[in-house]
Amino acid sequence: MITEVGSLTNSRNTISPYGQNAALTIRDSREREKKEMSDLNDRLANYIEKVRFLEAQNRKLAADLDMLGSKWGKDTFNIKQMYEAELHEAGKVVGETDIQREKVEDEIRKFFNELAAMRKKHEEAISGRNDDRNEIDSLLRTLGHLEGDIGALKRRIQNLEEGVSSIKKENRALIDELQRARTDLDQETLHRIDYQNQVQTIAEEIEFIKRVHDQEIKELQMLAARDTTPENREYFKNELASAIRDIRTEYDQITDVHRNDMESWYRLKVQEIQTQSARQYMEKGYAKEEVKRLRSQLADLRGKLADLESRNSLLEKQTQELNFQLEDDQRSYEAALNDREAQIRKTREECHALMVELQMLLDTKQTLDAEIAIYRKMLEGEENRAGLRQLVEQVVRSHGISQQNDIETMRIVKGETASRSAFQRSAKGNVSIQVI
Repeated sequence: MITEVGSLTNSRNTISPYGQNAALTIRDSREREKKEMSDLNDRLANYIEKVRFLEAQNRKLAADLDMLGSKWGKDTFNIKQMYEAELHEAGKVVGETDIQREKVEDEIRKFFNELAAMRKKHEEAISGRNDDRNEIDSLLRTLGHLEGDIGALKRRIQNLEEGVSSIKKENRALIDELQRARTDLDQETLHRIDYQNQVQTIAEEIEFIKRVHDQEIKELQMLAARDTTPENREYFKNELASAIRDIRTEYDQITDVHRNDMESWYRLKVQEIQTQSARQYMEKGYAKEEVKRLRSQLADLRGKLADLESRNSLLEKQTQELNFQLEDDQRSYEAALNDREAQIRKTREECHALMVELQMLLDTKQTLDAEIAIYRKMLEGEENRAGLRQLVEQVVRSHGISQQNDIETMRIVKGETASRSAFQRSAKGNVSIQVI
């Protein structure tokens, strides 16, 4: 084939394009067929090798079966005794497990009762906590109302203090006005004394003028007495009497006018001073009464403010104590709840482990019961050899599967030590298989 390809290669120049394509196609198909033949040869060699291996394994298994068949009749009684002993032990274990299960169920019921009690206590604690919160909210609302009342009382006290200060200012103004009125009264008293002095001076002047006039009259009378003529005496006497009357009349008029003016002015001033003094006295009395009333009201408000502040501090202290108590109760409740949950979780884990172990024991018991039943049938000779072989193989497979499940379960529940013990247990006993 290589020679043909070489010749085809050497004669490319003389072959047409169609011939070249056909040659390439033939070459590719031959190479593909060669590769397929090589693969088929390899597969055939593998199959032959597998057949030889299986024949050797069959020969080995036949030898093992012959050996087991030779030992089958000897170990049957031993296997029966061993499985009866294991069955008896398994019965004891099942009884003990039932007792432990009852105890565990009692403990579980007790734990459930305790859990119900704890839940009830939890609900009561939550209810008490809600009641405490409601009480705290009501206390806070009361505290807010009291603070509002305190603020209103403080504003009212401030207004009253402002009123007291304004009344004090008015009182000082009234005192100043009273002082000015007293000063005016003193001035008017001085003016009255001055006027009285002036009146006395005028009266003395009038008296002096009167004496002067009397002296002049006497002199005129003496002059008139010297006159011897009766007509002259009468004339001068009449003139003198007329002048004296005129002077007296004028003097009386002037005196009356001055007296009336002084009396009216004095009465007017005295009345004004008395009226102003009475008004100032009444206003001062009113101011004193108002100041006294405001002072008593201010004292009452200060007493109420002190009571409200003490009550406010007491309520704040009670609120703080309730908050502390609530936090302590919450912490203790959470700690107790965590402990109880940990105990319940631990109990559930123990219960689960016991249930798993119980299930393992029950499975082992069922397996042992099945094996004992099979071996009883084998011992009684109720089955033929072919059926006995099938039963033995089934027992071996089921026993191996159950022991493997036991190993896995014990590894999950109790760890590697329990799995090793289960593996050692699975190795107990001798199984003989006889080939027909």
